[in-house]
Amino acid sequence: MVSSRTFVRRIVGVAVMITLSGCSGIGLPEGQREFSGVWLYEFEGSSFVVGATAVPTVRPDYETTDWLEYPSVPPGALRDMQAGLAAEGLECQPVQAFRVRFAGRRTRHPLGTGHLGLWRSKVTVERTLDIERLGPPFCYEEVGASH
Repeated sequence: MVSSRTFVRRIVGVAVMITLSGCSGIGLPEGQREFSGVWLYEFEGSSFVVGATAVPTVRPDYETTDWLEYPSVPPGALRDMQAGLAAEGLECQPVQAFRVRFAGRRTRHPLGTGHLGLWRSKVTVERTLDIERLGPPFCYEEVGASH
């Protein structure tokens, strides 16, 4: 049986950990699982649309997507990413889309994560199962842009 003093220490320790993780933006990770969806990679952006099979026709909101952390991008996809960032003739920050399937973990961040803390959570790729480029780099139309 655990003493009341030990029980209180454990509760306080867990409370402190949760508080600090929320304040620091570290968050608490979920268990590893398989993810699939569309990854929208761009300069200072890495949006992951869980469950998507095609490029969204409008830019998804940051609040409804995850920041995708891809520590070890396969070489072919890395070349596509670099080519996407260097795309010529586009008057925007080009977006390069990939259909992805991988094993990874989601970490929820109540105060935001990713560039400028815009995303609700981060999904970290731990093992790539499949990655496919979905066409050339493109631009999303700016909200409020005139035609």
